[in-house]
Amino acid sequence: MRIKWYGTASIFLEKDGTQIIFDPFIPLNKKLFKPPVDELAAAAGIFVTHGHFDHIACIPSIIKSGSGKNTVYCTAKPQETLISMGVEKEKIQKIAPGDILSLDPFRISVLKGRHIIFDKWLIVKTLFNPRMLIYMNNFRRILKYTKTCDEAGETVVYEIKAGDKRILLLGSFNLDDDTEYPKGADLLILPFQGRSDICKYAIPFIERLKPKKLMLDHFDDAFPPVSSSVKYKRFLSSMKKMYPGIPVISPQAGPQWIDVF
Repeated sequence: MRIKWYGTASIFLEKDGTQIIFDPFIPLNKKLFKPPVDELAAAAGIFVTHGHFDHIACIPSIIKSGSGKNTVYCTAKPQETLISMGVEKEKIQKIAPGDILSLDPFRISVLKGRHIIFDKWLIVKTLFNPRMLIYMNNFRRILKYTKTCDEAGETVVYEIKAGDKRILLLGSFNLDDDTEYPKGADLLILPFQGRSDICKYAIPFIERLKPKKLMLDHFDDAFPPVSSSVKYKRFLSSMKKMYPGIPVISPQAGPQWIDVF
């Protein structure tokens, strides 16, 4: 199984010629890598973790650019949103926690998740920041997206199996208190954004899930002024001290395959 990170929460997986992608999004920040739409559109399956704009807003253009052979997998609310944005209902398979999906050689289990709760200090730092003026056009666009792209309490977590490897993928950095998540995944993918105390916040999740390896994503400044470039070096230092047996990958967004397995 091979993996690429295209920025934000966009994860591209390939094995035995089958390609799938999770939460594809083309950054609003022109300084960042722009994923090739034709490659996104070639994926057999497009999997959505939740309905916020940075996880679904680009899907209609991806579907339009494709050959018509891909399917979007998402819960009820993003399905409703995507249909309102022009995606044909026949192109969408509605999913729910407990479902098991098969796109040979991938076997994907859908688990209940939760969206991260933004802390007050992060909200204050974001709203009362000169970047609001610099990126006002982006902010207006984001506000427009926010009116229609609702999470609606439907965040999911995906467990992806292929061959002898197992990935646990979160689209937002939180877990459901009442769900028993599989421990010891070969790779845990964590969206490292959404808290001002994220380095400290992350540690209980590592303890709960006990992955063999960890990869960060979503730590880039993909949609300023709401996003930010998150510093993760302190977290890497904490991991080395507390969990020296769990390697942490902080990838560079782009078209290159990441050396994960």
